[in-house]
Amino acid sequence: MFMRFSEIVRHHLGWCPNARSVGTIPAARTNAPVSIDLPSPDGGEGGPGRIDKGFRLAIGSIKILLRNLRLLWFSFLTGLVMIFSLATNLYIQVVSGANPLPGTGLIMNSPAVLVAKGSLLWLALTFVTTFISTFLNYFLIGGLIICVSFILSGKTISLKEGLARAWDRRVSLAGWAAVGAFVGTASAFIISNETGNILVTLLAMGAIFLFFVLTMFVLPAIVIDNRGLVPAIEDSVSLFGKMWGEVIVCFGFFFLILFVVYVIFLIPIILIGFSSGVTSSAGFAVILTILVLMVLMFIGSTILSIATLGLYTTGRSGALPQAFGDAKENFPV
Repeated sequence: MFMRFSEIVRHHLGWCPNARSVGTIPAARTNAPVSIDLPSPDGGEGGPGRIDKGFRLAIGSIKILLRNLRLLWFSFLTGLVMIFSLATNLYIQVVSGANPLPGTGLIMNSPAVLVAKGSLLWLALTFVTTFISTFLNYFLIGGLIICVSFILSGKTISLKEGLARAWDRRVSLAGWAAVGAFVGTASAFIISNETGNILVTLLAMGAIFLFFVLTMFVLPAIVIDNRGLVPAIEDSVSLFGKMWGEVIVCFGFFFLILFVVYVIFLIPIILIGFSSGVTSSAGFAVILTILVLMVLMFIGSTILSIATLGLYTTGRSGALPQAFGDAKENFPV
């Protein structure tokens, strides 16, 4: 088992225990003919072909971001949207008479209930704020996907032009954002009114997860292939049926990295914040932990969007794009 794991690591990351350290001078590139890795004939359901492709897509996405650091502007903009979403969500909870940060020692709930939870005004506020943040997020993801699609084809495009092209698809993006806002609002309403019903809560969370799965390929279909909303949904269902194995491997690898990095940051924060026994220190530790997680999410959202385009392109063409298939490039073996 260890030998198989070491072979995978050496194949994709270029790690070799006997390799000497080398300089970081970039390798010279030539305009060689495009070559792609055709799908492995043994890459059936759950087979090694799916695992290999999913792993290559994950590693390739990280490498594409490292080679094109200007894409981190999308992480920054996405972070602003996430902060807006978090702030509006906290506000709605506060005016509803709830403390959004219980157990931290921070009293944030309003002394009087201004908006009754589950009321028509509460539903309207939740839907509107969710729609705004969701549409802005989809707009940024669309611009990022367009920029990365140009990178994969060996062309260049400015971030501004990528966003402009995504804006041309604003009607379809807004339509899907409205669906997402409806699902999110309905799930929040059900969960808030059925706090003791585990089955209903799980069903509501399942609806959110299903929408996320559909969104994975709906957005590339809209901004890359100019598909309408209904055809994009049909494409998404079809592609996920073919690529579910690669999706699990690719996203599972990302979440494993996120968990490891988060724990590395989390342990010192907990030790410092909770060892003093002061409530305010514990509250500060919780807030700092949330901030660390948000920064990881900002960067992770960009990597996930790149991987999503790789999964979409692989599902449509049946082969890995070259930028994802050369995961061992420029590493000493």
